Amino acid sequence: MDLPDPSIITAVQDLYARYAHRIDRRDFDGFAGLFTEDAELVVGDAGCRGRDAVPEFMAGLMKAPGGAHIITNVSVRPDGKDRWSAVADYLLTRRPEPDAPWAIVAAGWYESVATWVGGEWYFAEHRIMFR
Repeated sequence: MDLPDPSIITAVQDLYARYAHRIDRRDFDGFAGLFTEDAELVVGDAGCRGRDAVPEFMAGLMKAPGGAHIITNVSVRPDGKDRWSAVADYLLTRRPEPDAPWAIVAAGWYESVATWVGGEWYFAEHRIMFR
């Protein structure tokens, strides 16, 4: 089996962690910075192409107050030179009302391609799938 170096697995896990932190804070510009300039981002049946399109696309989707993404079971495999396929499961938690307890409001998985460009990791492709 062609397993990646553990440092690559850790780096891609960190990319997912930065993804969660930025989107949970509604930092759409910082979130877009995690994608290559020509990245494809797909959420269900909608999507956008290119880093510059990401902030407006995500702001249009994420109208509810912030929550917390919990990302786990990240699996990383080679997908060509400097490209790595990654899949991960996620839960999105949120308070339905300000004083209510946290609840799971979405669950699904990610199908991504991460790439190493200019000394940094980015998503070249990222699909958000719902359960």
